[in-house]
Amino acid sequence: MNLIDPRTLLLVANLFGMLCALVLWVQAKSFPADIEGLADWAKAVILIGCASGLTSMRGIFSDAIAIVTASGMLLLGQLLLIIGLQRFSGRKTTWRPPLDWIGAVLLLMLWLTYGSHSYQGRLFIMSLAHIGFSAVGAYFAWHAAPKGFGSRFLCMFFLLGVVVATWRIATLPITAIETDDIFDHNPVQQIYLGMFSLGALGLSIGFILLANERLRLELEFMATRDPLTGALNRRAFFSRAEIEWARGMRAHRPLAAISSDIDFFKKVNDKHGHHIGDLVIKDYTHRATRMLRLPDILARFGGEEFVILLPDTGMAEAKQVAERIRYEIENQRDKNLPPYTVSFGVSIAQGDAGQMASVEALLAKADAALYRAKQRGRNRVET
Repeated sequence: MNLIDPRTLLLVANLFGMLCALVLWVQAKSFPADIEGLADWAKAVILIGCASGLTSMRGIFSDAIAIVTASGMLLLGQLLLIIGLQRFSGRKTTWRPPLDWIGAVLLLMLWLTYGSHSYQGRLFIMSLAHIGFSAVGAYFAWHAAPKGFGSRFLCMFFLLGVVVATWRIATLPITAIETDDIFDHNPVQQIYLGMFSLGALGLSIGFILLANERLRLELEFMATRDPLTGALNRRAFFSRAEIEWARGMRAHRPLAAISSDIDFFKKVNDKHGHHIGDLVIKDYTHRATRMLRLPDILARFGGEEFVILLPDTGMAEAKQVAERIRYEIENQRDKNLPPYTVSFGVSIAQGDAGQMASVEALLAKADAALYRAKQRGRNRVET
């Protein structure tokens, strides 16, 4: 039964694969440098496509090219898929011993081609290698971040490769006894070639999806976070604060705000340099964050100014939080940084109608309290 000409299917799938490789190559050049692995995947898709092309030219090229060289390019392409995923996930790349295994497989393919002339043996060895690479790829894809649709889509196509190659091995006794042509019109072989071709295309699409999801998260982070400290920026703070404000007003729950300012920060910069000043800001952010709850919101408003929002927190508890941070900064000093202190102003909205009208009004009261703390000698908490 002739389902579709295998060479035509392979050609069409490879053309789409080359387009995906072009997309991956453009992404590698234009995406942020910390999104790695894209160039490796582009090279992998090109190698797999070229390997398929050489295989389809059997009878025109010698078996050394159409079988052995094509097998080597295919295996190297599959290895690059793994290397690309390792780079993408920030893992250490593993070239050895996989390259040694590929060399051993190619020596075996040489013997099976020119020694024993075993077509069935070649199919078995290449299917086994495909199972190995696909299983490792599925593992890395499943654990790749972000764990969304892209990683699951990619993992699914790797697992599909495992299933198809396993099925191909299982059907070898009944399909590969009398023939020595990879493009024979046996339905099993046609299905195998079709799934292999579409699988390579699916892997390319999966990695593009995964890379785009990573880029989206990075852009979201850049849009909502302060680049120096990783704390929320002003825009992201007000976006979340409005939600907490509405929730507090609706449920008549208190909402506390803490304005804080590193004391004499300009002197730190003037005496020790802006690099040390940046380290002081990062140190304060890190230590303050450790002392907050998960629902609490810390934001850097600019320079040495920070704001903390405490949902469901009354005045006494909010003052305790500010005092605890103040004490930690004053007494638990980092020996690699100059000593510094922080002043705090605390305000609260009780969640009742007729009090403050907005988050801005709540912060204005906290700023006024912070101003009093500075007037009264700094390194203190005022309400």
